[in-house]
Amino acid sequence: MMAAAMSMALPTEASANVHGPDRMGTGDTGTFFLNVNGNASYEASIPGGAVEPEFGIVDGEAEIEVTVPDSAGSYLLRVVFTFDDGSEITRTWLIDVVRPYVFTATVVNSGDITVTGIPVKFILNGDQVIHETTVDLAPGEEKELEYRFIDHRLSSGRNTITVTVDPQGELVTLATGTTSMTTSFYIGQPDYSLSNWIMGITLLIMSFALVWVYRKPKRNLGRPRGRRR
Repeated sequence: MMAAAMSMALPTEASANVHGPDRMGTGDTGTFFLNVNGNASYEASIPGGAVEPEFGIVDGEAEIEVTVPDSAGSYLLRVVFTFDDGSEITRTWLIDVVRPYVFTATVVNSGDITVTGIPVKFILNGDQVIHETTVDLAPGEEKELEYRFIDHRLSSGRNTITVTVDPQGELVTLATGTTSMTTSFYIGQPDYSLSNWIMGITLLIMSFALVWVYRKPKRNLGRPRGRRR
């Protein structure tokens, strides 16, 4: 009996863990994973945010959805694990909550047929694809695509965001003859808490290689003539 009793190890810090994203945009919701050796109950909380489910049982592994506060800052997700013998282990996870840069693109199907699976990419500074998706559009339908960028590797000064649609050019051409549009934006310093940059980029998805017409404002070129002496 003594040997059996000695073989029963008490829970240690390695017996329970929590992990998930360590950087999130204000108000965002992310998935976190709880792991234990065996099973335990848990109670999870985050100041100013929410956890779903807040209470539960972990049998090896469980998932929780964590919604972070709407204010930028550093927040601790706190999870208390309780084992069958009544012992508790508290684990915390530090989340850096930042105000994201929000990039938007409006895609429009001006044709008379439905288009499906049209690829759209958001590219940072010419070479880093930060988001890619596809879009389906009925005739005459338009959709606004949004990407919340929370990466911390932006440099001070000028940056660019490029949106490309259907890079093989089968359905879309632009007035420039390309299948992409690039917009510049400027960062005073790489601190996401200072500003929220919203980019509006309109792209027209057309059937049978219709051209996107870009209208420029008319200039008043007429000037009064000077008087002769």
